[in-house]
Amino acid sequence: MKINYRILNISTWLTVLSVLLLPGKVYTEGVSRTEYGLPFRFFTQYHLGHTTGNPWFISDVFIGLGAFIIDVLMIYFFIHVGIYIKNRWGSSRVEQ
Repeated sequence: MKINYRILNISTWLTVLSVLLLPGKVYTEGVSRTEYGLPFRFFTQYHLGHTTGNPWFISDVFIGLGAFIIDVLMIYFFIHVGIYIKNRWGSSRVEQ
């Protein structure tokens, strides 16, 4: 199977934008954190009660690379299947 890099690029951007556009799930038990990502949560932002004085913006962030790659591949698959169904449905309507 040949990889369509345009669809892969779109699916990667959709996965990254899901962190910004979709609401996250807030956990208050244990360590207070918010998790983002769809369908698997790959971006975790920890809300620590004390300030460490660390100037880095992403100092309290964890990015799960495995879940990110699975999200990208799932979105790639759904886009690819959607385009395939659209092309098959379009060609069958022309024949009628």
